[in-house]
Amino acid sequence: MVAARTERALADFTLAQRAFAVAAWPMRAAEELRSALVFRAIRTAARQIGDAPCRRWDRVFSRLVGDELRHARLCAETGVLLGAPRPQYDVGVLRARLQTLTDTRSRLLSLLLIEVAIGETLSTAFFSAGKQLAREPHTRRVLATILRDEVRHARLGWRAVAELGQGATAMLATEARKGLLGLERDLAIPALRRLEAGEPFDPALAELGVLPPEVRVETFYKTIETSIVPRLDALGLDGTLAWRDRWK
Repeated sequence: MVAARTERALADFTLAQRAFAVAAWPMRAAEELRSALVFRAIRTAARQIGDAPCRRWDRVFSRLVGDELRHARLCAETGVLLGAPRPQYDVGVLRARLQTLTDTRSRLLSLLLIEVAIGETLSTAFFSAGKQLAREPHTRRVLATILRDEVRHARLGWRAVAELGQGATAMLATEARKGLLGLERDLAIPALRRLEAGEPFDPALAELGVLPPEVRVETFYKTIETSIVPRLDALGLDGTLAWRDRWK
């Protein structure tokens, strides 16, 4: 039934448009699995530290692992429903990231700040923008489902950093600066380069949940400047300075 309705909804799009949009779902699945593994690494670090604040967060981190695994399955299944192959998962990037964080508490706090608080805030903004532009019903439903969880994850991330990061302001401020630079390189600059090169973007793809590069760029910088920097400032991490000096 779902497959039949989806096929009817896709009938107005060309095969090329459908193929391009469908290819995004395995990539989303891989991103959501990476998030699940990040939360698992956070939970492991919290258990290794084992103090009372970390124990209070253990059950929350476990639920978040489950959320992200569900997202990964949902994206993989949506891709298959629309004709995409099963996603290929590569944990090499995450493994390299974890290898830079040899101290357990630093690993816990850095992942919470960059991948969860900041990363999930950006993810919320991207999913929200995608949902607003999407017109294909199944795509909208899946994006809306993930979006609801991402909003909650971002909120929990900021709360966890505030509670567990007490006494680690200098380290977190340094991580914020490095993290903002890395996120800009990964999430904004590729889209900026496409815009600078004048690469065409088919508007119909937005109706299938693919963010136009100009929307991705605008969403990234607006979210950083109006949401993330003020939250960093409120935590005493001087987000204004971290953002200004990220390339230094």
